[in-house]
Amino acid sequence: MAQSIQNICDLPPELLEQIFSWLEDVNDFQSVINTCPLWHDIMEYRKAENLFAQVLPILMEKEIRIHHRPYPLNNFATFRQVCKKWKQETDRLLALYRFETFDCKAYRFYGAQTMQRFLTHASALPEGINPILGNWVSFTGVDERDFGLCMQLIRGYGTYIKSIHLGSHIHVNRFPFHELQLALTFLPNLEYLYANAYVEDWTVGYQVLALPPLPLLKELFLLTEITMPWSTPDYRRHQQLTDSFVTAYGPHLEILTCSPLLLRLESISDRLPNLTSLEIEGMRGMSITLDDIHTLSRADWKLQYLEIASFGAPTIQCSTALMEMLNNFRATLVSLYLSIQLEESLEPSDLNVFPCLKRVSLRVNSTFSVFPEDLRDRLNLFSVVCPNLKILYITTVGKNMNEAVREELQFAEMEGVFQQLQNFTHGRYHSDVHRM
Repeated sequence: MAQSIQNICDLPPELLEQIFSWLEDVNDFQSVINTCPLWHDIMEYRKAENLFAQVLPILMEKEIRIHHRPYPLNNFATFRQVCKKWKQETDRLLALYRFETFDCKAYRFYGAQTMQRFLTHASALPEGINPILGNWVSFTGVDERDFGLCMQLIRGYGTYIKSIHLGSHIHVNRFPFHELQLALTFLPNLEYLYANAYVEDWTVGYQVLALPPLPLLKELFLLTEITMPWSTPDYRRHQQLTDSFVTAYGPHLEILTCSPLLLRLESISDRLPNLTSLEIEGMRGMSITLDDIHTLSRADWKLQYLEIASFGAPTIQCSTALMEMLNNFRATLVSLYLSIQLEESLEPSDLNVFPCLKRVSLRVNSTFSVFPEDLRDRLNLFSVVCPNLKILYITTVGKNMNEAVREELQFAEMEGVFQQLQNFTHGRYHSDVHRM
């Protein structure tokens, strides 16, 4: 007579294995293997497959946050070939993380040799296969001799590309505007664009130049220049190029990095209705002005991130206008980076409360060598106006900023509020601060 089944553990291991294999949720799988040694032994061979989705983010976090290294994209290429679940998880993370997260050397093209190597490999793949893992490429070392190969690559595989670097900060690594226009026509799914472009024909009038539609573009890093023979750059033309990009892509841009000329366009606030992140970078011979600060004060943007940087010494004074500008974004600002000139007239009490602000980075210059007696108390007001501040970075620069002043700034920032990690290097003071 067959033995009766008293509980689930009386079932044959093969049947238990079949039952547990139907569990799709990883939490259910963890519950099974942690129930008893028998169940653990039955399903142990499935641990690598089923727990991969929990382990991989931990490995990435260790590499990125602890070792401060981008995660090797080659690892993802290997993971995707193991099994269906690993492929699904790697593809999910590739879509979730920004391209800076990964070490993507295979897709950084520095010249004809690297592009030709990629094209040879891609042409050997079956038709319809995406050869660009991560959907990101960079053309940072391309000169005029390489534009043909560059366009061949973009024409063939542009529909797979979601993020692209065309040019770099280096003056010689720039794209002619007409080449940029052509390249963008083959990138219909682009979400992020880094462009350093220039117009060679200095006889072109000041009309807004046409650009192809990119309906999915959310983030733009724009470096546009005009090359003119034997003369200084014409910033009015630079502004027209900036105007061209804003006209074409402004309505759906959320993240923008640009020169101060952006703030000198007409009705700029209305033309960027969805902007949540803005970085203003100083350019050759030009920094942000008081009028630019006033423009930001009137902008109807829900900024969560704001960065204003300048080349060389900081030029933004801690004036009433600056305080008014910051107050304009008080309700939404989460992260702030400023390169400022610290004045004795600094009055943080002019700031409203910033309920969402969690991270502040300040690059501070000062004209005084004797620390004002009440400046420490005024600086401590920042902890009041930023009740949820978690991280504060301060870099002090300037010949008049002696060590005694730095020490006073240190205590003013942190007294009773912050823990600190400080370092003096080559005349610079860096403080990494976390709320206790």
